[in-house]
Amino acid sequence: MVVQKSKVQSRVFGELEVNEENIISFEEGIPAFENLKKFVIIKENESPFYWLQSVEDKDIAFVIINPFEIKPDYEFDMSDEVLKKLEIQSESDVAVFCIVVIPEDVKQTRVNLKAPIIINVNKKKGMQYLLDDERYPLRYYLFENSNSNPQK
Repeated sequence: MVVQKSKVQSRVFGELEVNEENIISFEEGIPAFENLKKFVIIKENESPFYWLQSVEDKDIAFVIINPFEIKPDYEFDMSDEVLKKLEIQSESDVAVFCIVVIPEDVKQTRVNLKAPIIINVNKKKGMQYLLDDERYPLRYYLFENSNSNPQK
């Protein structure tokens, strides 16, 4: 089997070579970026953070995190529509990430728990899903209850 490779430009990582099979298709794009349909996830070192890099626009890359790493009790139900769109058959098909915003003052770093990124890891299909759940805010501050002074 021959693995097809693509060159992807990234303002964060420069030129990347990615396996075509790792490109995730977002049929509807991501809200405010509906024109971008193809992304790849990049893991950097031992950090809990990943990057969701657009294959089509080198300037668009989102910092993402597995929400269960910061909120182990995070849970939600997916609608039948989402299960169908992403062709999800079982829980093992699913990876969940949330977009992280890291401002200049890193103590104000926040995670959008209200609209997770849902990915069918087998079919390479993804979407951002707005939860109808008041338990999860758009801005969950990572260091809200922390007395530590994170390094910049």
